[in-house]
Amino acid sequence: MKPALDTKRHISIGSHLLRFGILYLLALLILAASLLSDRFFTVSNFLNVLRQASPVIILALGEGLVIITAGIDLSVGALVALTGMAAAGAISFWGLPTPAALAVALVLGVAFGIFNGVIVARFNISAMIVTLATMNAARGIAYLYNDGAQIIGLPAGFTDIGRGYLGPIPIPAIIMVVLVAVMVFVMGKTVFGKYLYAIGGNEDVARLAGIAVVRTKIAAYAVCGMLSAVAGVIYAARMNMGDPAMGEGLEMDAIASVVLGGINLYGGQGSILGAVIGATFIAVLGNALNMTGVSNFWQLVVKAAALIIAALIYTKKKV
Repeated sequence: MKPALDTKRHISIGSHLLRFGILYLLALLILAASLLSDRFFTVSNFLNVLRQASPVIILALGEGLVIITAGIDLSVGALVALTGMAAAGAISFWGLPTPAALAVALVLGVAFGIFNGVIVARFNISAMIVTLATMNAARGIAYLYNDGAQIIGLPAGFTDIGRGYLGPIPIPAIIMVVLVAVMVFVMGKTVFGKYLYAIGGNEDVARLAGIAVVRTKIAAYAVCGMLSAVAGVIYAARMNMGDPAMGEGLEMDAIASVVLGGINLYGGQGSILGAVIGATFIAVLGNALNMTGVSNFWQLVVKAAALIIAALIYTKKKV
């Protein structure tokens, strides 16, 4: 009986590490960064990391929804640029107040998301192909909007979204926490969340169970587009401009966050909170590498390696 008990113990330890491993890695990363730089473990740097992490976490929330359905959205980084340009243009060119500019950006993000969802779900086209195409389309439109030029000189009411504070807490962090709370509730307590997991687990079975698969997948991509727009507005407000080059590479950060957080690339498994922790790890890693003087080029290599390792550990194909 002893070998059987040992086997069960090993399985239990392995399951525990798979579930909470990213938390342990985050703790080790924080410890290592604290030892390597005396500036890391300070309040100012903590708030800086929180501000930097917030839009990446928001993107990871949307990407997580889509990946749970066994899809993927490569267009989120380009949507950040397009919606940031749209919000900046609505203020600078159209003279709209900040709330109306935010509405323009959100509607545009949702529209792109719906388009992605319709092509993927209704026409059964590979999500990777569809969102690769819309990634290029969104980036191209962002450049065309102002002939490739940035839109600068935005009012304080807009830039406060990315630069402002409520007490000691950065406003992007407050927006992020609210959205995380909403998405955790949606995925854990609503029928919509259960449907997303069911579709990712087995789409055919979900359809036979009466779930409106096409409509639910379209909704997932629409939410992902909306959250990309929120991130786009935060980036534009923080940079005090709309920039068509903004958001390059963010799709990788979002996907890496999701995979590091334990969401299975084949769908149906993982949690939104895991994606949040994964995005936090990515942000802390970038901050630690910056503080220790590591080149941005090497940071890309490190993030790529982290994504591959996480995929090898967490992703298991369903049979």
